[in-house]
Amino acid sequence: MIEKLHTGAEQLGLDLLPEQYEKLETYIDCVLEFNKTYNLMKADSKDELAVNHVLDSLAAVSTLKDIINSYAAAPERLSQLKVGDIGSGGGCPGIPLAVAFPEVNFTLVERMEKRCIFLESAVKKMGLSNVTVLCTQADKVPASSFDIEVFRAFHPFDKKIVKTLFAMLKQGGTVAAYKARSEKIEAEMQAVSFLIPSYKKIALTVPFLEDHERNLVVIKKL
Repeated sequence: MIEKLHTGAEQLGLDLLPEQYEKLETYIDCVLEFNKTYNLMKADSKDELAVNHVLDSLAAVSTLKDIINSYAAAPERLSQLKVGDIGSGGGCPGIPLAVAFPEVNFTLVERMEKRCIFLESAVKKMGLSNVTVLCTQADKVPASSFDIEVFRAFHPFDKKIVKTLFAMLKQGGTVAAYKARSEKIEAEMQAVSFLIPSYKKIALTVPFLEDHERNLVVIKKL
């Protein structure tokens, strides 16, 4: 058992089942194994990976739950919802979120083939039936593919990225971007204010990383 993973999830108010913890621990093992050959994600231990990547991804679950429920008020509609993890890399935040929301379909969009091979292998070992890996560039994804898009360490907001994100997103859809310092967010959003006139910045607290500023930037495609 990875103690910090369990303690951190409880601090976040997540009521995860034993099989969900098992999937997350399998994921952590997969990343560390792949890291021996490729520097997939910056982490040298299970605890570091659990805190810096998995708990960081899960810190937005309560906010994302509200967003998901706003699109799928009826439980039977959850399976129709499409969430895209853009520039998924090593699978964060998409894979931890897919474990937290097993009834929602996630697509991991990643352009690098070796990362896609890892993602497909990890998803298979974890037994995640609600996850698909799409090995392509973000600007090649079919239009209006997703109701919600998430990303973490993908790319700063600029004109090209915003247009790419909005092209993949359905009308009325939501982008939820994991970001760090407020002043950097404000500078990014000021530069694209002609495309995104308004947004919400929601402070996140990551267990064991309380001294690191983390925020979720939420944008609606009107």
